[in-house]
Amino acid sequence: MNKILLIPGSFNPITNAHVDMALTAKKAVNADAILFIPAHDTYVAKKKTLIPGYCRVSLINSMPNCDENNMWASEVETTSFFPQRTYNTITQIRDMNEKDYIFNEYYICLGMDNIETLTTWYNWKPFVEEYNFVACVREGQNLETALREANLMEYKDHFTEIQIPENHTSSSLVRDLCEKGEFEKVKELVPRNVYEYLIRFYDVMNRMEEGEYINV
Repeated sequence: MNKILLIPGSFNPITNAHVDMALTAKKAVNADAILFIPAHDTYVAKKKTLIPGYCRVSLINSMPNCDENNMWASEVETTSFFPQRTYNTITQIRDMNEKDYIFNEYYICLGMDNIETLTTWYNWKPFVEEYNFVACVREGQNLETALREANLMEYKDHFTEIQIPENHTSSSLVRDLCEKGEFEKVKELVPRNVYEYLIRFYDVMNRMEEGEYINV
């Protein structure tokens, strides 16, 4: 049975912490592959600085350690005309894969904030019944408590827990450092190709803000 770990998120941009979390989750469930699912631009547009969807996908797919860890990014969200519900996105990916008999067991990686509100999601019941989940738990959080409070205890066997550090580097921290021009700090927080892209991206953004015409 081939297992795949699906990780939805904005990845604006992807960080080393995202990659470390993905590899930890992959090991926890013995998955064969990792698929990041960058969100539609509509979901990310409220961020002060939006890296376009096609760039977020490309940055993940060109990370130096992608091939050796069998991980890549999906365009299913970023190329969609309209943003999709998570259940529909995951099911679309499942249907596409099962046509080719590549993967037949699916694990979705979610933060505890998402698990706590899972029963408010679109089609939450078939979502929980049809898929397995990896819960990213920080210090002080408790998966069983969250499942009990969300009335999800009957699906407890569908959840696997991994611990993530309290100082988990967020995309927003990386963006804040970039906006301050503190790229030496950013260098340690993101893959090499992402770091090189961010330098170019913020240089263009700053020059445009100053009214300079940029011919790209």
